[in-house]
Amino acid sequence: MLAWFGFVPLFDALERRLDSGAPASALFRVGYGFGFTFYVIGTYWIARLSDVAITVPWLKYPAWITAAAYLALYPALAAWLSGTLARKAALPLAVVLPFTFLAVEELRASGELGFPWFQAGYTQHRFAPIVQLASLGSVTLVTLWLLLLNVLLWRAWRGTARWRAGAGFVLLLLLPWSWGWRALDAAPREPGPAVALVQGDVAGEIKWSGKHAREILDRFLRLSERAAADTLHPTIVIWPETATGTYLRKQLDQAIQVVALAERTGVPVFSGFPDYEIAPGGVVHYFNAAGMFRPDGMPQAIYAKRHLVPFGERMPFQWVVPALGKLDLGQAEWTPGLKPVLFDSRPGAFGTLICFESIFPDLSREDVRRGARWLVNITNDEWFGNSAALYQHAAMAVFRAAENHVPLARCANTGLTELIDANGRVRSALAVWTPGVLVGRLGVPGGPTPYMRLGDWPGTLAFVTVGVFVILAARKGAGPRGSAASRA
Repeated sequence: MLAWFGFVPLFDALERRLDSGAPASALFRVGYGFGFTFYVIGTYWIARLSDVAITVPWLKYPAWITAAAYLALYPALAAWLSGTLARKAALPLAVVLPFTFLAVEELRASGELGFPWFQAGYTQHRFAPIVQLASLGSVTLVTLWLLLLNVLLWRAWRGTARWRAGAGFVLLLLLPWSWGWRALDAAPREPGPAVALVQGDVAGEIKWSGKHAREILDRFLRLSERAAADTLHPTIVIWPETATGTYLRKQLDQAIQVVALAERTGVPVFSGFPDYEIAPGGVVHYFNAAGMFRPDGMPQAIYAKRHLVPFGERMPFQWVVPALGKLDLGQAEWTPGLKPVLFDSRPGAFGTLICFESIFPDLSREDVRRGARWLVNITNDEWFGNSAALYQHAAMAVFRAAENHVPLARCANTGLTELIDANGRVRSALAVWTPGVLVGRLGVPGGPTPYMRLGDWPGTLAFVTVGVFVILAARKGAGPRGSAASRA
């Protein structure tokens, strides 16, 4: 609920600067101060990065501050742009703010350093009726709704038309709740087939030491046997990202044991694993991958992670400066996959999101448009300990289900391991930091959503609207902004 009014102090501070005739640099500083404070608190888990994950452990502390300093540039840009356009176009700041902030959020999510983590809409993940807005226009629409709520509450507090702004706030707050409850009431209620998720809870210093491959595989095999014997009769067993820490598909002895498990139980095993291929010329490409081990032992397609974590899984901008690929900070240096892959299963075809990919709506949308009837998100968030990162990351997966009206199975090494229905409701989950098995009904998909058909139209709307503001500002010139506009 904090997000319903969390932007109000920032908006009010910007208006005060404008009314006092402060220069554009002052607006930038206000936004930067707001952003840096938020991100330095929000990303504290970078400083808790496991020493196994980084060659020079002390670098995680400057990395934390640098990340916050970089991310703070986006609210600073939004603040500067909002104030500048409102002043030069003689527009009310309340009109300009929501669209400029949303457009800048879209920029933050784009490109090789794209990081949509902390988008405001994700704060609503526990409110199922509000989450239904994502089926109309992704989490971006929920973010726009929150920005408009903040503007109306701010105007109800500080504006001239306070009663109208207050009534608008109440109406805008209640309408999505009312519509969302109706959408949930109309959702399919069939239980669907059962699936099993295995949470291995393998510590990084064990997984990546190279000395415990046997015991790690034994743990997954033992838990999978238990899962396959469940009275719900799961149709598939899912292991997390890089489950055993080995080249599972390439290590023949291990692969044979996994196939033997699938043959013995009659249940296929889907797992994440490191993988590689040797390209012409002897160049080796390494992948963060996933694939299926079927009871008949027949080979299956392999999915390679498409969107890699910058600095964690690959140094960015190597296409500009190739030497960056030789810089060793402990990153994996995976090669990105080039395409989505759908896997056959008894519940229907499914697409895969490996870890970080679950925070990018366009990837799951592409999978569903290609025919996926449900989604699998495998991850290993063990790197950041028992911090807020585990819960922040899991909250975003809720929206990938609701956006496309497909169920989602989230299998994490240390948690959160969850089954999420096609409307974004978490139906069952395992406790974090403990090995276990989650067996449950997957649920059934709903019909095609407006978001699936139209994509991120709220983001497009924000850019178009900001473009209109720029044209108006150019036409009206850099005249002073009147107090009537600031108080509207």
